[in-house]
Order: sequence, then C-alpha cells, then structure tokens
Amino acid sequence: MIRYSFILSIMFSFTFSTYGNGIIYGYDDVNNEIYAKIGGDIKKMKFETNYTNNPSYSFDFFSDVPAIVTDGRSLHDFTSYATLIYRNEKFYIDCFYYNIKSKQNGILAKEGKCGLNYPAPQNYAEYIEMEITSIETNMDSLDTSLVINGKMKYLPVIIRHNADGLFYKLYDTKQSFLNDNYAILHMKKNGDCDVYNDSPWVVGNNTTSSQFDIMTEKYKDGKIILTKASPKSSDINMCLLYPAISVKSEKSFFYDESFKMKKSYLIKGDKINLHSISSNGKWCRVDYINSKNKIINGNVPCVDLTI
Repeated sequence: MIRYSFILSIMFSFTFSTYGNGIIYGYDDVNNEIYAKIGGDIKKMKFETNYTNNPSYSFDFFSDVPAIVTDGRSLHDFTSYATLIYRNEKFYIDCFYYNIKSKQNGILAKEGKCGLNYPAPQNYAEYIEMEITSIETNMDSLDTSLVINGKMKYLPVIIRHNADGLFYKLYDTKQSFLNDNYAILHMKKNGDCDVYNDSPWVVGNNTTSSQFDIMTEKYKDGKIILTKASPKSSDINMCLLYPAISVKSEKSFFYDESFKMKKSYLIKGDKINLHSISSNGKWCRVDYINSKNKIINGNVPCVDLTI
C-alpha cells in the first residue's frame, strides 16, 4: 500500500491510494470528486467535503481502504467510516464502521459490518444517517444504571453467537465503564473463555450473522488500521468470574406491554441484556439473542434474573 498527498503545479490537489486489483482510489478536492483509476480510465463520484456542519463529511482512508468519514457531536459522539469499492461500473459502500459514544447511558460501540454492496451515489448521507440513527436507538435502550449506581459491580452486554459460543462485552468495574475500557469475552461451548482486551472492534458480515471477527486497532501515519485480535492467555476463567445476566428460574415467561403472559418463555441459563426495570422493581424489559442471532424482547419478572 503506497499513499501520496501532493499538489500539482496546476493547483489540482489529490489524495490517493492503491487498493485491490490495482485500482487507485483518491479524492480531488478541487473538483470535489472521489475517483477510481483503472489503468488509463478514471471513474468519478461527486463528493464535497464539509467540515463545518454537524455532522461533518470528509474523505480519508480507514484501515487502508477509501472511506467517507462522518463526524457528529450531539446526544452521541460518533465517527463513522463508509468504505468504498468500485466494481461493475459503480461505486459501492462495502463496509460500515462506527465508533459511537452514547451520552444517554455511557455505552461505547466500536463495530463494523461488511459485504453491504450498497450503491453509493448522491444518497450516501441518507444511508449513513439511517445507520447511525438505528445504532444509537439500540444503544440507548440498554440500562446501565445498575453499574453506575453501584447495584452491580460490573456490566455485561451480549453481542452475538457464533458456532462455538457466545460473545459479550464486559466492563469489569464502574470505573472501567466510565473510562470506556471494556473487553470482549467469548464463552465457548466447551466451557473455555477467551478474553480480548483493550476495547476491540467487532466486525461482522452482513449476509451471515454468525461470521465476525474481533479486531484490534493500531495507528499507521495517524490513521486507524484494524488487525485480527488474539485472545489473552489467563489461568482464570473470566466468563465464570464475570458471567452475563441470565435466567435463574426453570422457566421465565414473556409478558406483553399490558403484562399479560405470552406463550414464549426463556429457560434457566439463557443469557439476556437488560433494557429497563419498572418503577416498582417487578418487571424487567430484556432482549434475548438466540443461537441464530435473532433478537427476542419483552418483559419478564425481575425475580427470575441474576441481577
């Protein structure tokens, strides 16, 4: 990978990088165009940087891949990277990465999804806004008050399953939560527990929810590079020391919004994320992520849970 930044004598300014199949991607900030140079042919996409609005838009490279970078500061602070690829005579958004901090509940999300194959003409801003809004809504639904108020010593947040077990995010103390310092734990079906420290990224595939990687970030020339993370070796089983919130009764039935019992239920040992607790402390709003990574949510009696 070779990157150049220079100004030609005729005052055309470019930033570019060679990526994938010899295609040279770059940005012409005089003509406000993202381009893909394939041999002697140049394909262009209109894109204007904007550093003054909230959110702002710019062109850069993320993990050595061309990307539309969006920065926003409001009820959430975020930076997102919509990485681009040119094929079949079109620009596409291939991956969408985001680093979002919620000011509502303090959760930090560093995640990505690839294989999007989303056409990226002039509506890229609408796509990015739609994705960010959905992510923020999901983040804000989690209840972090128990760890903030000292009623729980740590905070687990279930992420998803793969063929070998369950992954969840762990803030092991209140201070870790306040400092955005978390680990990713992989609770394997055989009882082993892998631990990925230093607030890593979770990067998945849009077509297969069980395929994803834990990635660590490094910096190269001031830019983020993601590399596959390795678990930390330890004699302590962190999944046993810091278990996810789970069902402790034999069966815990879901209840609807009128608190009428439904036919569906959770069983002992099922792991859940806590979204809210009713004012009388009786009902917990939870979601359960099954082995196929489908989310089931509803109300269950709080007494049925390990909180």
